[in-house]
Amino acid sequence: MKLRTTVQLSGAITSTIQKSKPTLKREDSFLKRFSTRQIPELQETVDPCEDSDAPSGSVSCVMSRLGWKNHRKRRKNSRTPCTVVNTDGNFYYCWLFFVSISVLYNLWTLIVRQAFPELQEYQEDFWSSMDIITDIVFLLDVGVQFRTGYLEQGLMVYDSKKLAGHYIKSKNFLLDLLALFPLDLIQRNTGVKPILRFPRFLKVYRVYNYYYIVESRTVYPNVWRVVNLIHILLILAHWFGCFYYLLSEAEGFQGDWVYPYRPGDYASLSRKYLGSLYWSTLTLTTIGDLPTPETNKQ
Repeated sequence: MKLRTTVQLSGAITSTIQKSKPTLKREDSFLKRFSTRQIPELQETVDPCEDSDAPSGSVSCVMSRLGWKNHRKRRKNSRTPCTVVNTDGNFYYCWLFFVSISVLYNLWTLIVRQAFPELQEYQEDFWSSMDIITDIVFLLDVGVQFRTGYLEQGLMVYDSKKLAGHYIKSKNFLLDLLALFPLDLIQRNTGVKPILRFPRFLKVYRVYNYYYIVESRTVYPNVWRVVNLIHILLILAHWFGCFYYLLSEAEGFQGDWVYPYRPGDYASLSRKYLGSLYWSTLTLTTIGDLPTPETNKQ
């Protein structure tokens, strides 16, 4: 009887202590950042005084509610802002694609429009529209980079002031400002000269950013590297061919090495470009000493 009474009393005392003693939960903020478990919203709406025996108007219950509200406010403020661009997200990947297209448009078209003015005159409204569109894309890219997150001690930064300061102090900000310099406004006095838009070439670093992102995402990285190498060779041949025609024009098309400009088929736009591209390809591949092609497909 005494033993039974002692066990019952000890059990009652233990249960009373457990009810009166609050449960402490320690949250590790470092592990919480990397936790992928989704906490149900119902847990945030539970009143902390519902499960306790204290009256709703007591001091302990009021303090518990204040701490619970502050906890919810901290959780709300710690969420990722929707306006911050994550460098690993799909939006950043797609945006870099459009910026790269705009950069490549300038790299491919400006020199050929400068070397062959008839190409510029043939679709002048189209070229002007495309130039304005690419300038708008470059201007929007500045705004995107002001909101692009970066890693600091292994954690992504989402603070607006830190993001703006990080971008302004970087060399990319200076390159973006120089790329948007309106040097092409000189065309109003000198006539149409597309090559005056050459500051846009400074945005080529965004193409490199897109290249590395695609290389890390694709399942065929070697194929992507080969395509990139072929593109570099083609654009080099394109530029050298246009330079070759500009030099030939500067020499008055006099000499054995210049473009064989004469009335007829050699004066057409397609023949002039393909003939110049043929010469630059022979020069880059160190073949040389080959006869001048007589047809466009040769």
